[in-house]
Amino acid sequence: MTNIDYLFGAGDGGTQVWSTRPDLDLGADGSLDAVRLDFDGDGRVDDALWDWDHDGSADIAALDLDDDGVLDAFFADTEALGTWDQPIWSAME
Repeated sequence: MTNIDYLFGAGDGGTQVWSTRPDLDLGADGSLDAVRLDFDGDGRVDDALWDWDHDGSADIAALDLDDDGVLDAFFADTEALGTWDQPIWSAME
């Protein structure tokens, strides 16, 4: 099992790259393809960064915005700024 790389940034061009061993199967294919973390800062490790295409880099931030244990909002970082601010889908709308 290889690590998943992901980055965070403030949108100003500076980013911090992280690499973590996956611990969640979001693709439901039997392989660990996501990293659990507290992405939204609510103190709960109920969000994830997902390597959807299995290339070793996170593609999607999956968040549990209402803390019910279900990932209900998905975002991309299309500009590679580490901001994860491009909505893909949300059940909260």
